[in-house]
Amino acid sequence: MEVSNSKFNAVPPKKESKGRNVGASLLAAGAASVVPTVSMPAGIAIVKKMQKVGDLPEHKINLLHQKAEEAIKMAGLDKFGVKIEYLKQPKFKKPFIQVLSNPIAMIEQGMNAAFLNSPAGFFKKNTILMPEKGISFAAFHEIGHAMNYNLSKIGKLLQKMRMPGMFAAGAIGLFGAFTKTSKPQDGKELTKWQKFKNFVRDNAGKLSFAAMVPMLAEEAMATIKGQKLAKKLLSPKMAKTVAKGNAIAYLSYLASAAALGLSSLAAVKVKDYFVDKKETKQANK
Repeated sequence: MEVSNSKFNAVPPKKESKGRNVGASLLAAGAASVVPTVSMPAGIAIVKKMQKVGDLPEHKINLLHQKAEEAIKMAGLDKFGVKIEYLKQPKFKKPFIQVLSNPIAMIEQGMNAAFLNSPAGFFKKNTILMPEKGISFAAFHEIGHAMNYNLSKIGKLLQKMRMPGMFAAGAIGLFGAFTKTSKPQDGKELTKWQKFKNFVRDNAGKLSFAAMVPMLAEEAMATIKGQKLAKKLLSPKMAKTVAKGNAIAYLSYLASAAALGLSSLAAVKVKDYFVDKKETKQANK
């Protein structure tokens, strides 16, 4: 991001702002939090599209379930104890927004699926959680995750990088919100810390997106591996359905990464706007 130094240099040293701009920082952080909320309709649209692809006749759902079990054995994952557990849809539906905030509820409602590479609640490690009826095509993608974890060093490493990457992506936005661009004064060169800080702020959006790349790579690997199994076990038409459903699902991960990148960019932009506004006001005194 380019920041003009003209107004800053016009400020006499005695009037230079030394404040931390707490108010501007909080507004910037607030703006960053709005971006994921604004992008939520896109995520919901993707989920709806996935459900539409997964809305199949019962005999096709049963076939996909059967072939998914065969895929586990074909990949040799049964030796690692990989199993699929199908979650029943509850009789009483929860409000849609409430479901979105509960991963298990999303699976029960046929809106998601998951592979557990560590124990979670009552579920054991190496368990694939699938809805009993919805998005049955997703089983092959989740089997791909199981293959990454149990059969691939790179895949397993990428899975371990997922949460740190998401944390880093969010932290970059907060860093941009609670810092400001350093500008050289009286001919002095910027310190290494100031240069680093400026680099992070100037590239906040790109860096946040980059932090999500390991997740995107691992998701792509899982889809590709699962699709190879689907092609071997399913008819071309059914394999195409699996490919289409998982391609749509991948859009949700791209959207998530893009939202975090835009969130960090928004934090920096908003903070700079208020800092520049304050410095202009001081310069005009």
